[in-house]
Amino acid sequence: MKLKDDIVLGNIDGNNFAIATGKLSKKLRGIINNNETAAYIFQLLKTEQDENSIVKAMCEKYDAPEDVIRRDVREVIEKIENLGILE
Repeated sequence: MKLKDDIVLGNIDGNNFAIATGKLSKKLRGIINNNETAAYIFQLLKTEQDENSIVKAMCEKYDAPEDVIRRDVREVIEKIENLGILE
């Protein structure tokens, strides 16, 4: 899975966000505000990933139990899937 090409990630004054551009902006309007964890997952999803590769990257970055990270990753992925912005 990966983000559709029409998703642009940004950060202004420490605030992470994603916005839809191009044709996708007709379906998804507005800004997706991301905390640091979600922003990192979005960044990882700019390239092809699966849940395990995201969990592995998150375990390397954050000092937290793998089961907690896996649960958080699943939650973010489900929200992203519901937005329809994954290929």
